[in-house]
Amino acid sequence: MIRFMGDTPYAGVEQEMQHIPGFRPRRSGMIISHLSGCLENQRSPCESRVTDCIPFYELLEVLAEEVAVSAFVSRVCRLTGRRNPCFFQNGHRERFLALREKYSRTMEESAVCSAVYLLSVDRFLWSRALGNVDRDGIHFTEIRIHGVDLDGYVLFHMARDLYQGSSHIRLSELTDPELVSDRAFEWIMTACVIRRHGSRVLREEERSIDRSKIGQHQ
Repeated sequence: MIRFMGDTPYAGVEQEMQHIPGFRPRRSGMIISHLSGCLENQRSPCESRVTDCIPFYELLEVLAEEVAVSAFVSRVCRLTGRRNPCFFQNGHRERFLALREKYSRTMEESAVCSAVYLLSVDRFLWSRALGNVDRDGIHFTEIRIHGVDLDGYVLFHMARDLYQGSSHIRLSELTDPELVSDRAFEWIMTACVIRRHGSRVLREEERSIDRSKIGQHQ
């Protein structure tokens, strides 16, 4: 069975959830599990190409099925009903690229990319992080987040968890809409998929846009 959060603080919780009596992943989940057992930088080119072909929301459904907590599944299901993913809005892409250019590509790409994705969602949080990302990594202890709103606070600590393997945000908190808004939850789930599969998952939005443009010209 896939260990979506195998190298994060949520590994123990996830493992317990996967042993719920009577729970069985769907066939699609079993197929993906054979391709996703290793970290991004350990995958073969063949496995990477296959992952490129799997829609983002199917990867997200696998996570929901294998965690199998009803509150978590309900929140994920509200996301997976959409036709096309939308990873970037309101200048997020530009902020993401600005941060991404500052770190070394020799670092573990998926860990850094997932953290940078969250740090660049919020303009205020991004402005605090911008001077603390360099070729040596993300210096979270130097990022001052005083004045950030609740979403920004959650995004900062989730980015730190995905990057460092710390445990500031618990699974029970992710399922609480009073603590984690729907939009913050969506960003966090996108970052979790990036952490597992790498930045290639972000290409799906570009492919959707390209298909729309082709359709308009036909």
